[in-house]
Amino acid sequence: MSWCDFIAGWVGGSAGLVCGHPMDTVKVLQQAGGSSSITRVIFDTYKQEGVRGFLKGMFYPVMTAGAINSVFFGIYGVTMAKIQDLPLSTYSSVYLAGCAGGTVQLAIACPVELVKIKLQTQSSGMAKYRGPWHCLSQTAKEQGTRGLFRGIVPHVWRDGHGFGVYMVLYEALLHVSGGRDQAGKTEQFVAGGLAGMLCWLSVLPFDVVKSRMQADDYAKPKYRGMFDCVHKSYKADGLSVFSRGALAMSLRAFPVNGVTFLVYEILLDNCQRFSKEETQ
Repeated sequence: MSWCDFIAGWVGGSAGLVCGHPMDTVKVLQQAGGSSSITRVIFDTYKQEGVRGFLKGMFYPVMTAGAINSVFFGIYGVTMAKIQDLPLSTYSSVYLAGCAGGTVQLAIACPVELVKIKLQTQSSGMAKYRGPWHCLSQTAKEQGTRGLFRGIVPHVWRDGHGFGVYMVLYEALLHVSGGRDQAGKTEQFVAGGLAGMLCWLSVLPFDVVKSRMQADDYAKPKYRGMFDCVHKSYKADGLSVFSRGALAMSLRAFPVNGVTFLVYEILLDNCQRFSKEETQ
């Protein structure tokens, strides 16, 4: 059962990421850069770097998104199986399994996000890193393992709790659509898209703090930690800073999560059917 979760999560995660990377770049530039206007960020990025500017940092996440999502969905499936006999409500079990999957996948996701954001926020004319592997090796060389996990605290709040909420919303939206067994491909796509969008909105402040910490200059760090980043960001830009990138995130989250769940459900269904036929 678990290997089906891993395979379906791998392919679904990779497919979803390709759909949403351009808007993810816009979101990160809004959060870590000087402009909060989505139109200004899009215009400036295209003017300075063309279409290529929106694809910066995509290769490494695409290569690892499969692993990240397969770990998440794999841990989620295993955890659901382990706790199914506990006296918990369905949604409590889903939330705990989502939290478990979201927390474990950070072992891969945090360094990947760090590299992605470093590449997204560097300008082409003053690029410090030649590519993802150069960024990864230089960071490890200069900062050690600790440097690769810069921003891990807000990342845990974003993905640990966030993935639990994500899965609860998805299951609840499928239930509204008539239940998992009756839901068609359109319902799965819409449920995945809405769940992702609503979940991201709920954890956006943590995402802003994480992006700022990971985009920070190691040589001359601006932030000492999560609370210092929160304090300085609020002092400089007010409360609205913690909602930066909301529109870009929403435009990205719906198709990304819709595609991820749709591909995941299709492959999981076929994989489980194949497994049953093999055992008969």
